[in-house]
Amino acid sequence: MKVKAVVVEPSINLYNNKGDSDAEYEKRLFEQYKLYVELTDRISQRRSIGNSFFITANAALITIASWFKEDFGYYIYLVSAIGIILSLFWYFGIKSYSQLNSGRFKLIHEIESKLPINLFAYEWELLGKGKSRKIYWPLSHVERIVPILFIVLYVALCLLICFGSVAIPITE
Repeated sequence: MKVKAVVVEPSINLYNNKGDSDAEYEKRLFEQYKLYVELTDRISQRRSIGNSFFITANAALITIASWFKEDFGYYIYLVSAIGIILSLFWYFGIKSYSQLNSGRFKLIHEIESKLPINLFAYEWELLGKGKSRKIYWPLSHVERIVPILFIVLYVALCLLICFGSVAIPITE
């Protein structure tokens, strides 16, 4: 089942030419464009920092769980529940950043239509708009796989413990 994209029509005008000369208007437009592109890049940096946090948190969780070798089976359910929750937050965080960047690049493309060249829009066209993995596979699609793999790992550990494929040492 494919989810249909929601198209939002803005209720405000993007451009505000308040009596400026054409040269002044174009100068201000370009300065705002540069700032917006820089801020969009910062969002990507925050996204990368978020990914690093969640990878580190999951690795730490698995490491901590391995310290309890004798009682591993007893703690694996708690570790897995925490890991699954972390990974779900991670997955939805990636999805949110992806949606935010999509909106930002639509706006960048709109602003570029008023500039001499459309660099980002042209690049996106060359990359097939991310529709073919052979041409370009968007990073957000790749990123979403990692939290899913951690979720699968946590579920598999629980199932292995539950169905006895992993021996649980019993201490008396």
